[in-house]
Amino acid sequence: MTEPDFPPPPAPVQVKRRFSPLLAIFLVFAVAGAVVGAIGVVKVLGYSMVTVPGGSMASTIPPGSAVVYNWGDGREIHRGDLVVFQADALPDMPPGRLLKRVIAVGGDRVVCCDPGHRIEVNGKPVTEPYLDPKVSPTAAAMPFSAQVPPGTIFVAGDTRDNSNDSRIYVSAPGAGAIPLSKVDGVVVAKGTIFASESFKPTTAFTDAGLPGASTEDTGLTTDRYLAAGGAVVFLLGFIGAIVTGVRSAARRRKVAPSAS
Repeated sequence: MTEPDFPPPPAPVQVKRRFSPLLAIFLVFAVAGAVVGAIGVVKVLGYSMVTVPGGSMASTIPPGSAVVYNWGDGREIHRGDLVVFQADALPDMPPGRLLKRVIAVGGDRVVCCDPGHRIEVNGKPVTEPYLDPKVSPTAAAMPFSAQVPPGTIFVAGDTRDNSNDSRIYVSAPGAGAIPLSKVDGVVVAKGTIFASESFKPTTAFTDAGLPGASTEDTGLTTDRYLAAGGAVVFLLGFIGAIVTGVRSAARRRKVAPSAS
């Protein structure tokens, strides 16, 4: 008696893993978003913040306000800029930081005042609209005359009768000027690096016929959008990749052979 011939068992079904273009697109979005967001965050963190305790800039920056400042590579300081600098750049000042307005730069001759109580820079009278309106022009017009050395700036507060600044030290060595090496940065916004309002640059000095417009920096706003936009793109790509991967795995399980 011969053994019956049985058919060979069926070959197992091979489930091919197919490439998913949609998954690849979501992964690209996630990686690109992460890179762009990281660049934005790094740029935002390149700015610094300081709180202004005193009232020498009260008409522009109320006491207790936070400001954002930055000094990028190659940046120049112009007349009218608001700057943060090391307090010990002025004689007999303790360590700390001060915030004042630049009213003259290296090579300028600055004098106070003309018959209209205006400062004169290189012989040109400057009308300063940012001065504290609560201070009378005569009280603000403390007489001084200084030749600003190269590589320095000459600063004053916007509340001129309540400001310890370059004007007080014109008779001291250095004529009260602040070396650029003591400058921490140019103020670009009021608030924090995460929520701030950009300063509109003054045109007082260019209106007087002096070259060099005051600094305007929109980089902080742009960098915040870059960081936020990158984060959104990353999340969309990441979530899309997860959902696409889960769906692909579910489809593979449906076509896989069941165990007998």
